Amino acid sequence: MSLISLNSALKTLFDAHIEGISQEEELTPAAIEHALDEGSMVLLGNPAHKNVRPIVVGQPSRVKVNANIGTSPFQNHPECESAKLRVALAAGADTVMDLSIAGDLDAVRRGMLEDCPAPLGTVPLYGVAQHYIDRGDDPADMDPERLFAEVEKQAEQGVDFMTLHCGITRRGAEWAARGGRAMGIVSRGGSILARWMLKNDRENPLLTDFDRLLGIARRHNVTLSLGDGLRPGAGCDAGDPAQWEEVITLGTLARRALKEGVQCMIEGPGHVPMNEVEAQIRGIKKATFNAPLYVLGPLTTDCAPGYDHIAGAVGGALAVRAGVDFLCYLTPAEHLTLPDAADVKAGVMASRAAAQIGETSLGRPRALRREAAMNTARKNLDWDGMRAAALDPELLDARREPHKCEEECAMCGNFCAVKMLREL
Repeated sequence: MSLISLNSALKTLFDAHIEGISQEEELTPAAIEHALDEGSMVLLGNPAHKNVRPIVVGQPSRVKVNANIGTSPFQNHPECESAKLRVALAAGADTVMDLSIAGDLDAVRRGMLEDCPAPLGTVPLYGVAQHYIDRGDDPADMDPERLFAEVEKQAEQGVDFMTLHCGITRRGAEWAARGGRAMGIVSRGGSILARWMLKNDRENPLLTDFDRLLGIARRHNVTLSLGDGLRPGAGCDAGDPAQWEEVITLGTLARRALKEGVQCMIEGPGHVPMNEVEAQIRGIKKATFNAPLYVLGPLTTDCAPGYDHIAGAVGGALAVRAGVDFLCYLTPAEHLTLPDAADVKAGVMASRAAAQIGETSLGRPRALRREAAMNTARKNLDWDGMRAAALDPELLDARREPHKCEEECAMCGNFCAVKMLREL
């Protein structure tokens, strides 16, 4: 039985949007439907999200880029997050995640759903933990029923995909927290669940009651972004038993979900040395049966605060070449502070560059056409053509502005190598 036949909300979206998606991705509707059935592609879109523009994630569709925004206890300004949402979309982000952890989270989320035509993701655990942390209580005292209620509420509001850390086991939490890792557990959601399991000596409720999540997700076509709660937070922690136990569990859950008509993505590693990126990506894809892989970076060095968007772009390009489907941006603010609007744009552009680099190396026709268009335009000193091929045409205009009346760029002027030979 096909996935679409099991999921009426997905069928509604598929029937309404498949023609446009097919043209955008340069794939036939049959190829997309086959990939959905195989679980190697997902169609992001919740019918309750008004005016959402659904997208597909998973190869051979175009590699997508996500931007994270949201309030924090130190910087709680919803109007700033609204501005960052607009910047992210203008810069070319394909999806946005609201990671807010301060203020009226329901109001922030509703505002983003109203203002964001792209698929919107969340981490429902944050909304539950906030109730405890803001009162000075221990989130390890959380009632799991509140978590399932939060998931259902957000699904009804229109959230398109949710990070849910279903693969952390009681054993894995012990290994990651007390097993000698340099950075322990760096995922916010992963740390909260690990604390809950270790304090209560109980198994992860998202794992033991996974079927409840499937029922909610299927009714609303919420894609489960199976979270990497035990991802490495330092390069030296990459590939340890805690990480791989979670990956194996996620692969099992993704196959189980597919049989029940629910779409899943897998969230991937954080900090991975450059020489290990390919092995990590190929291993995760194999262990999760080629489900779409959504990675943060990966960060290829731990020593570049302020430039983590560059370190992440290096890892992202390598990851795309190895089979990654979806890049979550890193910004210059990573590990330091909440990103501002300029950081958001820098992060989106770095990840888009990584996607272009990776897809060019794979010989993807769309990426090769962009490269060829830029090369032709540069050879002809065709600035309009260069602008059309550029990932960030606005930046090209800004840097070009003082000498826009000149044919050459301001670095070479009348020493221009292109003109030197062209005029012969």
